[in-house]
Amino acid sequence: MLLLGVDVIVGPLLTLLVAKPGKRTLKMDLAIIGILQAIALGYGLYIVAQGRPVWLVYSNKHFVAVQAYEAVVRGENTSKDFSLSFSGPSWGAVSDKATDQGADAAYSQNSLVPFNERSHNAFSNALPIEILNRFNDKAKVESILLQYPESDSYIPMAAKNKSLVVLVSKTQEKLIAIVELAPW
Repeated sequence: MLLLGVDVIVGPLLTLLVAKPGKRTLKMDLAIIGILQAIALGYGLYIVAQGRPVWLVYSNKHFVAVQAYEAVVRGENTSKDFSLSFSGPSWGAVSDKATDQGADAAYSQNSLVPFNERSHNAFSNALPIEILNRFNDKAKVESILLQYPESDSYIPMAAKNKSLVVLVSKTQEKLIAIVELAPW
């Protein structure tokens, strides 16, 4: 939104300040404004691309949302599941070999395996849905659960600015939805 505001508002304002009919340097002034807007747009798109979530990783009884700028991609990983995709985040889990690396393992491509390889562990550690009432307004929890009636448990998700909840069906071992509720 800020990116759009800068390009849509600041550019025309600069043009109004500079544009005066008959000015000898008008074309050059407008060209400079256009170049500055293009640079600002490019920088803004770069920042948005770096902030996108690329992996949702199950680690230590909760999910971690890993953004592109946090992801460590190096070495030879045979799995194509954990590229820095623009088509949405990949679900993964920290491999058994990497669990001793601590919290940083969730950010390293070489430490990850597809979520379905460790999903049984995740679903067996899922928390009862009733716990959400301790940390959230009961009416809000009920309205969200009405939208996802098949969910019977949840797994916390740690993200940069706030924590979220991943609703799951423990009985079906299925991920249902990510919702804005406080998990703890």
